[in-house]
Amino acid sequence: MSLYNLMARHLMAPTLDMVRGCKSMACLAELEQSQWWAPDKIEELQRERLQRTIQHAYSHVPYYRQVMQEQGIKPGSIRSVLDLVNLPVLTKAIVRNRIDDMVADDVAQGDLLRSRTGGSTGSPLAFFTTKHDWYSHGRSRGLLAMEWAGVALGDRVVSFSSGFGAPSPLERRIEPLSLLFRRATKVRLSTMSVDGCDDVVRLLHRTKPKALAAYPSTLNLLATHIRDSGRPAPPLRAILTGGEQVFDDQRTAIREVFGLEPYSRYGSHENYLLATECEQHTGMHVFAQDLVLEVVDEEGSPVAPGSEGRILITNLHARGMPFIRYDTGDVGSYATSPCTCGRGMPLLDRLSGRRCDTIYTRSGARIAGTGVGMSRFALLGASQFQLVQEDMDHLTARLVVSGSLTSEEQVSIRQRAVDILRRSLGPDIDISVELVDHIELSPAGKYVPIISKVDPNSCLRRTAR
Repeated sequence: MSLYNLMARHLMAPTLDMVRGCKSMACLAELEQSQWWAPDKIEELQRERLQRTIQHAYSHVPYYRQVMQEQGIKPGSIRSVLDLVNLPVLTKAIVRNRIDDMVADDVAQGDLLRSRTGGSTGSPLAFFTTKHDWYSHGRSRGLLAMEWAGVALGDRVVSFSSGFGAPSPLERRIEPLSLLFRRATKVRLSTMSVDGCDDVVRLLHRTKPKALAAYPSTLNLLATHIRDSGRPAPPLRAILTGGEQVFDDQRTAIREVFGLEPYSRYGSHENYLLATECEQHTGMHVFAQDLVLEVVDEEGSPVAPGSEGRILITNLHARGMPFIRYDTGDVGSYATSPCTCGRGMPLLDRLSGRRCDTIYTRSGARIAGTGVGMSRFALLGASQFQLVQEDMDHLTARLVVSGSLTSEEQVSIRQRAVDILRRSLGPDIDISVELVDHIELSPAGKYVPIISKVDPNSCLRRTAR
């Protein structure tokens, strides 16, 4: 790509992304209006788009045509969200193995965009999307989420980047101009060490952004540093977070230091933004106009509101490479009552993290991150932690505790950490504690608090016997 074309792509990207044929603005206008529709009207729109998605997948995607023919399913028999249970769950393994059969044959090559996820635990996934889905529907959901947080187009925003997907030399030369054009500032997560926090705080005071967007762990590290250093917090109007599970102690630290309730967002690189908090902060509204979010049990059947289950996503606009009943690997639940904000979009009241972030015990217990009682680690002086379950019988807790500790203090902290974990995990798992200087980020630049190497499916089979 020539330098001229690359400059044009980066400098004009904000404009082209949002007004490409006015589609993005039209999609945003539709969402701004439909967010206030009654739930049954949103469901009607969702059904219409679901039926078109299934028909398109059957007609133009070899993988789905084969699956539906093998199951004896006609496209017309999938008429509502409840009928999706007749289709198999789409896993990352299937996407990797069948990617050539999952690309639609009626989408122009020039409209396809090849992308990949970072993989929180080092397992990236390659996939295709289209410019229409990414720049129009996907971008409009992000813009509406910003509106809910009081951030308008063109407001200065500082965000944190993992640097995933190394840019080319030309792109590195053009990126500063692109950021300047968009009034945006990126901070590399590699600079977010304890020593680098001072530089970040000075940057925020100097640039005076309206909003700050980052992983919860990054915001928590920054908030803790500001509180402990005694420096004033930079004035902000909004804090946006996503990409990781938000723990209560992180939310509390962010609120106390910045004086703002963070707006939590839930998304995936494969399907862009899926749900986001409104001003009530009682859960995350699902963009049901653009996608279907199912909460199901291990067999793929729907669970009742208030009950936790696996989260499956069907993107209603992904024409280049449809994602139908895609297993995100996440666990959550729908609320039993609507949000008081008046929006008709369904509400996720819990997002408990990833299935691989769940600890399994031989007694059959499954403990998600929110149930481990990790906020009590703060009482030990720990600024960060990580739990790694190697197998059903062994778990290692890594704690970052600042300051010099005597041998007696180290022994005491280890024992108290074991006592904290034992209350949640029970007696049938061996717990060891390591005191470390820092917690390594994942290949995607995320802080992963819980890593379970136990296969949840084999665990379920074992407990079923």
